[in-house]
Formats: sequence, C-alpha cells, structure tokens
Amino acid sequence: MRKRGTRNLAHAERRAVLIERLRARLGDREAGLASWRELASAAEVSLSTLTHYFGRRDDVVRAIMEDDFQRGAEPLATMAQPSGPFAQSIADALRHMADGFRYGGLGAMFATGLIEGLRHPGLGPAFLDNALEPTIVAAEVRLAAHMAAGEMRKVDPRGPAIALIAPVLLAFLHQGELGGAERRPMELDTFLAEHAEAFVRAWSCGRETS
Repeated sequence: MRKRGTRNLAHAERRAVLIERLRARLGDREAGLASWRELASAAEVSLSTLTHYFGRRDDVVRAIMEDDFQRGAEPLATMAQPSGPFAQSIADALRHMADGFRYGGLGAMFATGLIEGLRHPGLGPAFLDNALEPTIVAAEVRLAAHMAAGEMRKVDPRGPAIALIAPVLLAFLHQGELGGAERRPMELDTFLAEHAEAFVRAWSCGRETS
C-alpha cells in the first residue's frame, strides 16, 4: 500500500498534466468555447475522472487561472523591478510585457480569462485575482519606485499603471487573439516605442530620464 503522501503527490502530478491539456483546449482560437464533454476529450479522460480532479467546469477554468498565476510569479517580479532610469525602465517594462505575449502565452491567458470571466460572478473575480490585478500591481510597484526616486510625478500609481499596460494588452489581443494582424496589421515594435516615449513625457518630473 502506498503512503498517503505518495498518493497525494501522484494526484497533484496527474492534475498538473490535465491542466496543461485543458489550458491548450481553452486557449485554442480555432476550436471555440469548450463544453464539459469537450474538455474531458481534450484532457483524454472520462467525464467522471475530470469531475474527480476538478469538480465542475468553472473549477477547471479557476484551476488554470490559479496555475497561470503561479507560473507568472517570476515574470511579475521582473515587471515590478525598475531597470535603470525612468525612460529606459518604461521601455524595458513594455518590452517585457510584449515578450510575454510573443513567447510566454500571455495572449491566450488573457483571452481565456476575458472569455470565461466577463460577467461571470465567480470567474470574473478569479481572473482579476490571478491575472489582471497582479499585472497592474506589478506595474504600480515599478512606477512607485520611480516616484520615490524623483523621476516620476507623485500620484496614486494605479492610474498610470493601467495607462501603461492597457494599450499593450489591447494591441496584442487585437493583433493576435482577435486576428487583427490579418485584417489591419500594425508594427508593434514601433507602437511600443511610441507608447513608451509618450508615457515618459506625460509622467516625468522633467529631470533627465534616459
């Protein structure tokens, strides 16, 4: 007979494998919204097994959001840490966020969160707690450090943090998850540079920041 800890470890490992399969299905742009049965098929398990590991469909989505949050701890820590003078740090922050969309699955994560969370009384707050709010808070921490250094006007950092990240989020969702690159493409690197420059002009204390 296996010890309880061994059984728990095997359960956690199996659940992690299922989360990866379920994340891929929910993030599939071509497949559309997934039913409970379709999720079980994507996870390669029976409906009863999926219920055993997660409970209900909402619990699957919530588990993926919570796993995304844990996986995003290091990128969020990087986002929160200033990287040089104000202008350089803002440009670095935007590049870091862009890399998350290009290489880190951030587009699929935000798309799934918005699709599942909008107007949903349980999954909306879960998306806020595990994705959107942590991203805003990380930007707030970076900006607060620049305020403390006298490089940025001192205000509640929440407003400028949202102003910093929201255009990037919209631009990458437009170009990627919504298919805008095929309908009305934009040069994202140019956009990032222009956005960084405009943000620094708007919020700098007027000191040398580059």
